[in-house]
Amino acid sequence: MAKKTITYSENTKGWTSFFSYEPDMLCKLNNRFFSIKDGQLWMHNDESNPVMNNFYGVQYSSKIDTIFNQDNSEDKIFKTMVLEGNQPWDVAVKTNLANSTIKNTEFNQRESRQFAYLRKNEDSNDLHGNTAQGIGVITGVTTVGTVRTITYNTIPNFVSIGDKLYQLNGNVQEYLGTIDSIDFKNGKVTVQIPPSPRKHSSKFNLKFN
Repeated sequence: MAKKTITYSENTKGWTSFFSYEPDMLCKLNNRFFSIKDGQLWMHNDESNPVMNNFYGVQYSSKIDTIFNQDNSEDKIFKTMVLEGNQPWDVAVKTNLANSTIKNTEFNQRESRQFAYLRKNEDSNDLHGNTAQGIGVITGVTTVGTVRTITYNTIPNFVSIGDKLYQLNGNVQEYLGTIDSIDFKNGKVTVQIPPSPRKHSSKFNLKFN
C-alpha cells in the first residue's frame, strides 16, 4: 500500500484528508504550517502562490470519492453539482449508466457555494442516462442537400434544438444528426446530415525494369 499523509481537523474532530506527499517533519510557527523535506523548509497554504497541489516540486491532482447513499445497487439520476469553496473545480462524474463532465468556468457562484448543471451522459455511443430516450416512430423522411426533415406522429415537448438524434435499426444506434429546428404542430424536426467517414486511398507508381 502506498504511503499517505493524513490530516486531522480540530473542527470536525476527525481525520479528513489523505495527501500523497511524504514530509520528513511537520511543524507550525506563527499561525503558519511548515514541513521539512530532504533538509529543505517548505511553507504550506501560501495564498500568494497560484500553483496548487505542488509539493516539493512534484505536481499532484485532487480527487474526491463520495458515497451518496447506502443503496449502491439502485440507479441514481444527478441533475446538478454543488461545491462549497472559494474556487470551482473541473468535475468528472461517472456512474453505472453515464459519464459526464463540468468545466470550472461553468459554475455559478451563489454566496459561498458553486452551482452547475450536469449534462447527463456525454458518451455519444451510449444512450443510457440521457434526458430523453424515444421520440416515436418515423413516418417520413425528406432530404434536401445536407438538411434532412424527419416526420413523427407527435414530438414530445422535452425535445430541444441542439439535441442529438438517433434511430434504432434493430440493435444498432444510427446517428441522424443534431436537431436544428422543431415543428411541434406538424411533428417535424430538421437535422444537418453528418458527414460520411472519409475513405483513404494510396496511389503507387510502379516501374518495371
